[in-house]
Amino acid sequence: MKRIILSLIFIGVLSGSTVYASTGKPPSYEEMYSEWGYTTINEALSQVEDAFNKELLLPSRVPPIIFTHYFGKFDEPGRSFHAQFVNDRTPANHYKIDVRAAEDGVDFQKRKVVDTYKLKSGATANYISLSQHQIGWGALVFIKDSWQYVLSVDERVAPTVTPEVLVEIANSIESGS
Repeated sequence: MKRIILSLIFIGVLSGSTVYASTGKPPSYEEMYSEWGYTTINEALSQVEDAFNKELLLPSRVPPIIFTHYFGKFDEPGRSFHAQFVNDRTPANHYKIDVRAAEDGVDFQKRKVVDTYKLKSGATANYISLSQHQIGWGALVFIKDSWQYVLSVDERVAPTVTPEVLVEIANSIESGS
């Protein structure tokens, strides 16, 4: 038994992963997201604005589902901002905001566009279907104020968070100066 435990610890150290004690309790969301480089949304927002020397506006609305945690991350090598809204009791309640400069934007043309919407700013928004780690996501992709926004939700909440709800959220972003 000792050999197995020592082997697992050794493998964990070699892989660079954090090895948690066998307490029967998984790490908290705060611990996991911190390990993945997440911080507060405001801190990550400040980092991206400093890096780009430009204001990044976020939606003032969120989906009508309950979240227990909010995390933000500025991915400097990828030059992108990420916000995660999660619920530690209901994993399906997962909403993400991914933003990058429009010139660095991801080309979603190869993805199947499910529907197209017009935002109140006049911009076109494409609703696309994505999958990540065997979880389906519905995502609204659009460009506003030289930023490419991707607002996405776990497909399990699609009956509540419809594409039209994502459009309302996108429309809650006020134009910058």
